[in-house]
Amino acid sequence: MNTDARSAGFPELMREPGTHKRMSREARRISSQHRKLDTLYGLVVDALGHGRLPEGRSAFQRFHDALEAHFSLEDELYFPALHGLRSDLGDELARLSGEHEALRRALDEVENAFRGAHLGDCERLLDHVATAIADHEEQEEQLLRHFQPG
Repeated sequence: MNTDARSAGFPELMREPGTHKRMSREARRISSQHRKLDTLYGLVVDALGHGRLPEGRSAFQRFHDALEAHFSLEDELYFPALHGLRSDLGDELARLSGEHEALRRALDEVENAFRGAHLGDCERLLDHVATAIADHEEQEEQLLRHFQPG
């Protein structure tokens, strides 16, 4: 088993055969989900950019549902597992989970703008949320690099 700096300080479980490989696979899965969310977001932006509010509303709902599922998976499965392997990441994981709650509230604002059919508000709020999500995803990706090979 590779005992480089990434595994130094890990609990014994992290040094067991296969654990690092499984965590690496899950890290890639989260990254893949981030890319899929980016694609769904692009569909919303495209629809709004062409003034197609009903299509934008539908695309936003798909994006919102996928993001909620992603947050739930991280909060209920991935973050607790990471904390179990690396208790030193507890504060960072709690902060990321807290950001999920803030992002949920921001998405509710976007949803309200869609309900009111305010295209300009939808675009403005969505842009703000997208920036926050991109920053959040980057923080998660940095955290997950601890579990990537090489």
